[in-house]
Amino acid sequence: MSDLETALRNTLSKGDASDPAFRQRVYRSAMTAMERALADHPDPDRRSRQRQRLMDAIRATEAHHRRQRTQPEASGRDEPPAVSVRPEPRRRPAPRPQSETPQLRAEPRMERASSGPSFPEIGGEDRGTGQRSRARRAPFALMLTAVVAVALLGSGAWWVFSTGAFQSTEERDTSVPNPPLELENESFPGSRDNASSAGPARIAARSEAESGWVTLFDPADPTTVTLEGNASAAIDSDPFGDFARMVSPTVQDVIGIDVPPGTLEMLAGKTAQFSFVARADDDAETQMSVTCELADLGECGRRRFDVIASDNEFLFSVDLPGGVGVSGPGRLKIVTDISGAGRAVKISSVRVRELKP
Repeated sequence: MSDLETALRNTLSKGDASDPAFRQRVYRSAMTAMERALADHPDPDRRSRQRQRLMDAIRATEAHHRRQRTQPEASGRDEPPAVSVRPEPRRRPAPRPQSETPQLRAEPRMERASSGPSFPEIGGEDRGTGQRSRARRAPFALMLTAVVAVALLGSGAWWVFSTGAFQSTEERDTSVPNPPLELENESFPGSRDNASSAGPARIAARSEAESGWVTLFDPADPTTVTLEGNASAAIDSDPFGDFARMVSPTVQDVIGIDVPPGTLEMLAGKTAQFSFVARADDDAETQMSVTCELADLGECGRRRFDVIASDNEFLFSVDLPGGVGVSGPGRLKIVTDISGAGRAVKISSVRVRELKP
């Protein structure tokens, strides 16, 4: 088991590791922390190797949790068999064999001695009581030993991960020390891009992100995606979840996301906020553009966003006119690489909601 996998399992043990959503947040936080730590490295091969090591650790950790869900749970602990302790009975000496020669008659004296009061053997009942006491104390001693061992293992894993022991020898020997990576629970403040200039927006807080959204695209239902020219889209998944890998070979090859007429009617006369959750493909950072054709409600201009290797939520808002009838659906048009190099992006979701003041 690698140091990264040990650190991931230690972090998952602090929460509900059986919840896939919790595990995904831990994986994403690990990727974001590594991106911050590797931002100053000029060597792209070294960054790629470190990312690949983290992805391998994530896959191994996720496979471990999936195997645990398939294994039947133990029906219960086996109880130790009851042990009865009895004092051994006193044995009378066997009679001596008769012989032809006269024998001394010592039998009556032996019978008289045996007919007297018999005393219990020393340590008989007391020894049984001591054994039962030690048997009662044994589970507590085992529990204490197990707790101490788990605490020592957890402390060792935290030390290995916090000191950056998983890094290669070259990285540890550089003149500028690398800060240790830290896994943190996902809690990013939301931001909104109201201007035409682009920039990655952090994933919004859960209470804000889950209110009033209408899903326009989800990998489970790709029927809302349309393709123009040589554009392509394929549904796939990785340890972070499902996504659509979209590619625009040129700026004329466009990927469309449909906006239903009912959604446009609901947003007419209001401020609509659009959300894209996306990341770059194979560490090939790119700049994608998004334009709007919202039927009778007009257009929104072109927005550009810098897409990096980790998931980010890209937000922008549009003021829609009121008192206008909607005669058909609208569409969001995506170009994954405005430079025309054909780089791909992985899009996890596209949503819209009314942005209230």
